[in-house]
Amino acid sequence: MDMCLRHNFPRSSGVLLPVSMLHSPFGIGVIGAEAVEFIDFLSASGFHAWQILPLEHTGISFSPYKCVSAFAGEPMLIDPRMLLEMGLATPDDLTERAEGVSVDYVDYNVVRAKQLTLLRVAFSRLNDKPYSRFKPFWLDNYALYMAIKHRFGDIPWYDWPDEELRSHSLPAIRRAKEELSDEIAFNKFVQWLFHEQWARLKEYATRRGVSIIGDMPIYVAEDSAEVWSRRNLFDMDADGSFLAIGGVPPDYFNPDGQLWGNPVYNWSRMRKDGYKWWVSRVKAALERYDIIRLDHFRGFESYWRVPADADSAKEGKWTKGPGMSLFKALEEELGHLPLIAEDLGDITDDVKTLLKDSGFRGMRVMQFGFLGDESHLPHNFNKYSIAYTGTHDNTTMLAWMFELTPEVREQALSYLGFEGDWSVGGPNCAINKAWIRLLFTSTASLAIVPIQDMLGYGSDARTNIPGKPDGNWRFRIRGEALREIDAGFYAALNKTYRRDNSAAMDDNKLVLHNTMEE
Repeated sequence: MDMCLRHNFPRSSGVLLPVSMLHSPFGIGVIGAEAVEFIDFLSASGFHAWQILPLEHTGISFSPYKCVSAFAGEPMLIDPRMLLEMGLATPDDLTERAEGVSVDYVDYNVVRAKQLTLLRVAFSRLNDKPYSRFKPFWLDNYALYMAIKHRFGDIPWYDWPDEELRSHSLPAIRRAKEELSDEIAFNKFVQWLFHEQWARLKEYATRRGVSIIGDMPIYVAEDSAEVWSRRNLFDMDADGSFLAIGGVPPDYFNPDGQLWGNPVYNWSRMRKDGYKWWVSRVKAALERYDIIRLDHFRGFESYWRVPADADSAKEGKWTKGPGMSLFKALEEELGHLPLIAEDLGDITDDVKTLLKDSGFRGMRVMQFGFLGDESHLPHNFNKYSIAYTGTHDNTTMLAWMFELTPEVREQALSYLGFEGDWSVGGPNCAINKAWIRLLFTSTASLAIVPIQDMLGYGSDARTNIPGKPDGNWRFRIRGEALREIDAGFYAALNKTYRRDNSAAMDDNKLVLHNTMEE
């Protein structure tokens, strides 16, 4: 009997690890053997959740929060070894794919070029069309969009030299479908591969009692299939000019605020059709993940609307979002929503009310508890919290300890009751084990630890620095890293603090399901 987190949040734990961060021979983590190995590690250590970052197809920034589609999977994450199994690649092809890539970090430009070359070779060897049975509602539009982008050298749609295609003219769209039929078919093939591989991995995770927590960015990128083809959903002119873009005001991460660049939604227009696009988006995400972390939750109450020609995020203002009307529409169509709300940042009473009314679980981040917001201290967590040592936007716990002022560091060590040497890193890092133990003792229903904190890494292993335009999302773990982690320590923590499977089965209030082990 395995624990299912989808329809409830039993007392449990998980690890935050982006798929791209996994070790593999191909310069980036892929949906293959290493992901299976990680799921086995989680299961053996008593964890029941794997939290990842968005899996969608990234744009030129390679940020998982700036994707060319709200639905399509990232081709770089496809395991090339699957192509060998299918007879669409040779051992020499895989050797070529693995040559010239870094084992320490993701060089996205190199990886993307090599991956697309291999995928095109595989496509050329097809004798039939196995992808023809894969027909999600978004695929035709995405495949066409990517085909046109390829024709124009992958520049954004608003820079396309063809005005009719740029404006999504229906006659031009019909002509493009005929002229670019082979490229369209290639994009469909790639997405079918991604879907097949991900479905296989997710099924394996379910059998091992591990739930996948996906991540849904609140916005879509300005250069995306959705903005190009559905611009009526966004705050844009008829000619495609953005009237306003998203961002956040000055905060802990950036004193000047952040300009994200994406168009904000036309919420009043979305409301008129019952938020159909959002219903489709969440439904598709629930087919891919067990649980969704909803990014920038406060933006659904009020969002930071910045004029498109602004020089700084400081020029923006708070503007009312859809509030409960959106979440009611989603629940009417989809039923109970297993969502985690990223209720971080400038959280007002109105945002707190929206979180309470929605019934979603909020987040607590221990690092923030020692920087002025005591709601993030473990003794203030409640059972409805999803608690972290840090998120993908935070530095690692060890680096955080070094960055604290001596006074705050002493307060943190006193709170923790730690008297040893806090400065030594590595998988047996004493200070990190103490912080993680404290996280597990809290009443938070789900405790999540970034893999870097389990490995005792420093600031060079940070996933992302908010507001920094490049150099993010590149870190990868080494092949032997999981074997260096003290799995027995985490298995004991999970059992001691009732976050493992046996503890869950003792609680008849939890939602459980049976699975057959193969």
